[in-house]
Amino acid sequence: MLIFVDELGCNTNQKQDGDNEKYLCPKSGRPQQRSATKDSHFTVLGFTAADGNPLMCAIIFAAKSLREEWVTGFDPFADWVGDENNLAGNCGEGKQYPFGPSCTFKGKEVPCFCCCSENGSITGQLLTNMLRYIDSREVFDRSTGLNPFLLLDGHGSRFDLEFLEYVVSEDTKWHVKLGLPYGTSYWQVGDSSEQNGSFKMKLTKEKAKLTSQKYDAGLAFEIDKRDIVKLVKECWKHSFAKVDKK
Repeated sequence: MLIFVDELGCNTNQKQDGDNEKYLCPKSGRPQQRSATKDSHFTVLGFTAADGNPLMCAIIFAAKSLREEWVTGFDPFADWVGDENNLAGNCGEGKQYPFGPSCTFKGKEVPCFCCCSENGSITGQLLTNMLRYIDSREVFDRSTGLNPFLLLDGHGSRFDLEFLEYVVSEDTKWHVKLGLPYGTSYWQVGDSSEQNGSFKMKLTKEKAKLTSQKYDAGLAFEIDKRDIVKLVKECWKHSFAKVDKK
């Protein structure tokens, strides 16, 4: 019943990815790696229970409107299964349309929540919609008289009227506690090496792997919004989904 969440700002641009990585090369050489520099900002939020189990993954794309192809994702290296109308058979892990990471929490499946904002960052409305989405999966049984507890940092989105009205409503009540209002640079929630740190390190490796595959296959040397959910899904396994490491 005790839930933590923190925003993890990401970018498809690889320009700064090698800043903390060392390369081995001849003394007279200069280590260089080709990098995709197209900017596609996105934010990942990992809702996690205090026992380490992931509750939900949310992805915020930087856009004015959300496109279905970003939600499904696209893996150009996965083979199509069956005839051209077999869409269902080509959705999921290892398929052309991988979708984002899905969590099983208290026996309920909670699929990845995708949304967008103009700069790819969290807003009060999006945070409200995330809680509404979790509640729609009936994860928490409020008939017991107990309500879920959500610990947040003091980002300005937490003071949005729509969000505050939602969490105090009797039907959808959440006990929400804010740490250090408007002081996110001084106090964070869940910003750990096991979650955010591991996710970031894996993302750097997965972006390099993807661009190398695209280059070898003669595809456009870039990472676009259709690639994001596949990258997030792979990184999720090595961070938020590794309960035994938290």
